[in-house]
Amino acid sequence: MKPNSVSLRTRLLLLVLLAVLPAFAVIVYTAVSQRQDAAFAAQRDALSLVRTAGLKQSQLIGSTKQLLLSLARLPAVRQSGTGSSCNHLLGEVLRAHPYYTNFGVATVDGQIFCSALPMEQPVNIADRSYFRRAMESRDFGVGDYQTGRITGVTAINFGYPVLNEDGRLQAVVYAALSLSWLNELARGAQLPEGSVLTVVDSGGTILARHPHSEKWVGKSAQDYPFMDAVLAQGGKGTAELNGLDGVKRLYAFTPLYDGGSGSVYVSVGIPTAVAFASAHRTLARNVAFMVVAAALALIAAWVGSDVFVLRRVRALAAAARRLATGDMSARSGLPHGSEELGQLARNFDDMASALDRVNRALRTLSAGNQALVRATDERALLQEICRLIVEVGGYSLSWVAFAEKNDCKTLRPVAQTGFDGGLEALDRMLGGLTLADVRSGGDSPVSPIRPGTPCVLHDIPDTANAAQWWAEARRRGYASAVALPLHVDGQVIGALSIYSRDSGAFDAEELKLLTETAEDLAFGITTLRTRLAHQRAHETIRHMAYYDGLTGLPNHALLQERLQQAVAEASVHGGSVALLLLDIDRFREINDALGFQQGDLLLKEVGNRLHGILKETGTVARMRGDEFAVLLSESDESGAIRIATRLLSALEEPIASGGITLAFSGAVGISLFPHHSADGARLVRHADVAMQEAKKSGKHYAIYTAERDENTAERLALAGELRNAIEQEELILHYQPKVDMRDGRVCGAEALVRWSHPERGLIPPNVFIPIAEHTGLIKPVSDWVVKAALHQASDWHRAGLALPIAVNLSARNLRDAGLLGNLERLFAESGAETDWLEIELTESAVMEDPEGAMETLNSLSELGIRLFVDDFGTGYSSLAYLQKLPVNAVKIDKSFVANMLENSDSAAIVRSTIDLAHDLDLEAVAEGVENQIVWDRLAPIGCDVAQGYHIARPLPPEQFKRWLDERSGKPKPRRRAAR
Repeated sequence: MKPNSVSLRTRLLLLVLLAVLPAFAVIVYTAVSQRQDAAFAAQRDALSLVRTAGLKQSQLIGSTKQLLLSLARLPAVRQSGTGSSCNHLLGEVLRAHPYYTNFGVATVDGQIFCSALPMEQPVNIADRSYFRRAMESRDFGVGDYQTGRITGVTAINFGYPVLNEDGRLQAVVYAALSLSWLNELARGAQLPEGSVLTVVDSGGTILARHPHSEKWVGKSAQDYPFMDAVLAQGGKGTAELNGLDGVKRLYAFTPLYDGGSGSVYVSVGIPTAVAFASAHRTLARNVAFMVVAAALALIAAWVGSDVFVLRRVRALAAAARRLATGDMSARSGLPHGSEELGQLARNFDDMASALDRVNRALRTLSAGNQALVRATDERALLQEICRLIVEVGGYSLSWVAFAEKNDCKTLRPVAQTGFDGGLEALDRMLGGLTLADVRSGGDSPVSPIRPGTPCVLHDIPDTANAAQWWAEARRRGYASAVALPLHVDGQVIGALSIYSRDSGAFDAEELKLLTETAEDLAFGITTLRTRLAHQRAHETIRHMAYYDGLTGLPNHALLQERLQQAVAEASVHGGSVALLLLDIDRFREINDALGFQQGDLLLKEVGNRLHGILKETGTVARMRGDEFAVLLSESDESGAIRIATRLLSALEEPIASGGITLAFSGAVGISLFPHHSADGARLVRHADVAMQEAKKSGKHYAIYTAERDENTAERLALAGELRNAIEQEELILHYQPKVDMRDGRVCGAEALVRWSHPERGLIPPNVFIPIAEHTGLIKPVSDWVVKAALHQASDWHRAGLALPIAVNLSARNLRDAGLLGNLERLFAESGAETDWLEIELTESAVMEDPEGAMETLNSLSELGIRLFVDDFGTGYSSLAYLQKLPVNAVKIDKSFVANMLENSDSAAIVRSTIDLAHDLDLEAVAEGVENQIVWDRLAPIGCDVAQGYHIARPLPPEQFKRWLDERSGKPKPRRRAAR
């Protein structure tokens, strides 16, 4: 069926159907959402249960470890050969722990000599994985899920080494944990009917199932989609698939534990039919309801379309056909009501004239928008809009009037086009009209100002008693008018008035476009005024930023800019610049005696005197308080002294203030470019140093000399020598050992840099490292330290000394984009492995930029470098970031370690830091262990590594090697902490 052959009634019925379709879509969407919610809820419940099972298993494994640890310390267990007492003890333990199937003890060759259950014949467990792991690691060993040789029951087995008094391994105590607790967990969870809880190993063998365990245990699920889903999602996740019994379920699964042969997984499956039953019932009920509602709507639309629509449409169609044949008197015969068909009948006759007026207003709006874009001046914009309204829009007259800011609010025209005689004649015609006159009512030519809305006069009166303005308008041939308010900043500031020679002009559509024109004009006025205000504000802000509010003189910021500019120009032309810094003597005493107000007046007078002396020859600025600066762009030392003398003489002339005559004196410091510095900031500082020297010496002025700035000169000299020291290999490394507190073996060394100065001797790092940080030399210093440490580590490894070396990096090193590339290059050059190097960073360095530090530390950790947080406890580290950072250890600051014997707070900090480190799976290293007493206090609270003078001072490489040989201990291999 072609679209143009479809009847109106059919279209209405189709509209009804289209109106109903969204409801059907909502029903379908709701059903899908409910089904998804049901799936999410089922998966959530299932996942919660499997997570509970995983947590329960982890707790049981942890409890088993603690239980075996306790058993391994009992005399009955440690003394092999006393089987009866040991059997009785383990039997009591088994009765107290119902989840276990057996406890026992085996010798180092695997022969069981003690068991909670009687043995009919000797049993050897040397081939069991848990036994081997306990023997090899000398720690807690977890085995596979397997059948016990004594109990004949499948269980998870665990082993723990039993050590004698000498620390030698003499036996292994073991425990067998069954999965019976899973059945209790499943029964307590009250799963929906048809739900199953299953435990499988990585090979797909079913180890436990609830319910009907006897039917499924031992069978393989390897070829079923369930195992594919488990392995594909890494053993943890959810899936919707068919079970082993063919029932479709929502499964959630997670690893139960990791054994020697792989992982064991626990899963919960809830039948999808149970999960989606409620959603399916709701969908069926809603669909039935919508079918009935749609049928009733179609019946009502069939009857109502004829009564309310089709009859009137047929009448309009008949009138249109008559009009098409040339019958201009044709009418619809329908009432011209406010409804759509009534408006259609009326608008049919008015269409041609209305289109012409709307087009005219549209041209005006378009031309006005272009003028707004180009406008830069408010008066020019107003005049251009008036011109466009008349010349482009075809209207007869346009003018804009503003309300003046006087008591009467007199209205004055500010722009016009079309009125003979111009603005003056128009103003005379308005006759000094005010807002008060407008509020009194009447036929005002600007009446919209009062209500703030457009006012249209479709037919200007032509009577003897008409207002003067309207009589003049009618005489000039204007038949209709509109006045449009101009809203700026929430207020009506005036009106845009437009006149036409056509009576009945300005219908609704035309008025809408003209109103938009007025609104655009008001926006343009607002924009231009805002732009002007911003320019003025910017000028004010700039003046406040660069000029002193009290004296009106340039401030420190403007002086700095002009100083830099003067130095730059003098550098190009080979000129010189002088900077004078003047301070008033005893001004604080005068300020305290006379008050701040009188003090401010005195400062203003001083500023005026200084400015009067220099005028155009230099810049006078107020720096701070009673300090003033003078910049002489072209002046040598003699010229600067002459100006300083004149300034001081001007201060000596007494000043009358508050009935008191005051005499002033001052001190002037002088610095010169290029003699003293090529940097503006340094010139200011040097002038201040010279001024302080003038005050101390009692002279009125002083020229800067380097001898008076000894500290800075020494630091600069060291900074200059430091770069040469790096190149001349004057830096050396000393090494301080780190000792594992569990067995006393050396487990590493920290490289500490020293400067072997040819004249000053051995310079400690606390002297030259801050200089390196300040001057940017920290990067080459750090590069040298890392390079030297890696070469030393390589030499030691070739000599059979496998010892990692720790170096310190700063916050600047962390921000260095080339850090990783440089480290990789140094590793390649030295032939060192990445685990031979350890990096220590202070808390403050890490927390200066936590996000950037985390990114860099992650990259360092990925290289295989162990990371330490140094001076822990002295900074402001965030535990949230510490948990996220890939660090391996924290070094407790030596200030806490050294004071822990005398200060209980320091001892508490040390103990809590160790506990925190262990909770985060980090190693705890104590710095500053100075004596055996501190060592003895640290060992029982679990400190892992110690470093300090009690062990050894930082030593050169050769002395370090001799110290290690004398200690007769080989370095302990390091294990990388997993994070």
